[in-house]
Amino acid sequence: MKPQTSSTNPWVFRALTIAAMVLIGWAFFSPIWWVALKAPNYPPQTFPDGVRIHFHVNGVKNGCQERPKTDDVYEEEALDCVHEMNVINHFIGMEPIEKGAQLELKASPYLFSLVGLMLTAFLFYRGRFWWVLPFSGMVIPLAFVVDYAGWLWWFGHNLSPWGAFTVKPFMPTVFGEGKVAQFGTFSYPHLGFGLLCAAALLLVVATLLRRKELREKA
Repeated sequence: MKPQTSSTNPWVFRALTIAAMVLIGWAFFSPIWWVALKAPNYPPQTFPDGVRIHFHVNGVKNGCQERPKTDDVYEEEALDCVHEMNVINHFIGMEPIEKGAQLELKASPYLFSLVGLMLTAFLFYRGRFWWVLPFSGMVIPLAFVVDYAGWLWWFGHNLSPWGAFTVKPFMPTVFGEGKVAQFGTFSYPHLGFGLLCAAALLLVVATLLRRKELREKA
């Protein structure tokens, strides 16, 4: 009797895993989420996207475009919307953006490196808890949203009395559109979050293929 051979090509799950690793690495250098505030005192001529900031896994960056050319005046540098956002938040007693997620931002290079090592091990490891290795990459999008929502809650529920406007504690919008005082708020995923979700999906498929392969060889 011929020995039973596996019908699952082990290189397929490896290719999917490597593709997921590339997407996760790309996401590390890409904006994950964007937030914008719009109000009459920030006209679209100057702030075409509102006061917009981009959340990365390793920091918060300016999301505003360059000022459009008007008459003989041209601003070579983009508007500093991180500063503008902090100014707006100051009026309602909210802490500066830099106060949030300091530990996570510092740890992100090490955490992403650890995920890369675990996914590399997943390419070859066949031990008892092999499934833990790809799970490290699958969980990143959910972990980001949970952490992001948690910090929004903290900012909205730790308002200081020195604000020029009195606002009751509130939960800022995690996804979608909202309103705070006279400001319209916008909060949506960016490119990096899509990359992380795509990587997670590839890892789910790779895990299922790996499980099938191991069962066939058992």
